Amino acid sequence: MELKLVKSGTEYFKILAEIIRQAEKFIHLQTYIFEEDETGLPIAGLLQEVAQRGVKVYLLLDAFGSKPSETLIKNLKDAGVHIRLFSPIRFLKFQIGRRLHQKIVVVDERYALLGGINIANKYAGYTSTAWLDYAVLIENESLIKECLNVCLELWSKKYSRKVKHQALSETTNQIVQHDFVRRKREIGKSYQRAIQMAQKEIIIVASYFLPNKKILSLLKKASQRNVDIKIMVSKYSDVMIFKKATEYLYKELCQNNIQVFEYLPSVVHAKVMIVDAKWCTIGSFNLNAISEYGSIELNINIAEPVFAQKAHQEITHIIENECTPITENDIQQKVNWWAKFNYILVRFLIRFFFWLLKKPKSYKKQHE
Repeated sequence: MELKLVKSGTEYFKILAEIIRQAEKFIHLQTYIFEEDETGLPIAGLLQEVAQRGVKVYLLLDAFGSKPSETLIKNLKDAGVHIRLFSPIRFLKFQIGRRLHQKIVVVDERYALLGGINIANKYAGYTSTAWLDYAVLIENESLIKECLNVCLELWSKKYSRKVKHQALSETTNQIVQHDFVRRKREIGKSYQRAIQMAQKEIIIVASYFLPNKKILSLLKKASQRNVDIKIMVSKYSDVMIFKKATEYLYKELCQNNIQVFEYLPSVVHAKVMIVDAKWCTIGSFNLNAISEYGSIELNINIAEPVFAQKAHQEITHIIENECTPITENDIQQKVNWWAKFNYILVRFLIRFFFWLLKKPKSYKKQHE
């Protein structure tokens, strides 16, 4: 099988370790969070080991999400690992920049591992239940080549001046990007087109769920044409202001026959949409303005019914066994002035953040 669904926790980090060990030529690892904990340090150790035997290792970490110590950086460099921080923080000049939010590993043009899972204890389930997230192990040559090109472009900072507008395919697997600064909006458009093409069912698993008006409108229209829509969000969140803002949408969603479910065991960090059990998208893209305008994101769109059906079975099982549905009583308790205040505040803060951190015209040349 050229595509395999991988869940966060032991499964993901076992596969990650295995493909790193098998490297013979090169590894590109790009991620938002890389913690120096019981999960991250062994991965760093493996990268050092393979680098010492001659494998070229390129490690690109977001400068905001990851804050590696000088000791770790030195150890990695001494072993031969090439490490760089994306968009270093320059707060006094208000040049924090867009974030590297994609999570991808490419090994020898043999494997690519793409999804939403960061390298940290909470995703591995080291001391508690792992945050719910997914990735896809790719062993398809052409898709791996696309993933490698994405990594090389970011690592080398040699961006193509031609912007390819990739149309959504209902029959072809695609690696899709989202980077508003460079006019790449493939993932956002994929969500829109997939919702429009839905005939029977849409399942969305969403962390930090605060979609734009266009997505909300498309979901309502899909519901009006009798598409069954289920949205899974987290009951517990690491960003409570965002959680309360999401709760403000519960009433509007439920009034439009869109079912909402809260996941109970841990935090939902997954970004998945499944349409008609025959098409799905999985990756790092959140349905909110931060992913849409402020981050570099990467997803894989999968148009293989066998894979989509397996993902559908996985998510449906979780909804039925590990979630609680939002009821009218929940709406009366949760959708109140406090939820509305958080909703308005989050939207204001996001807009203010982007205004405050506008880049100079020379941004592209000097600031990655």
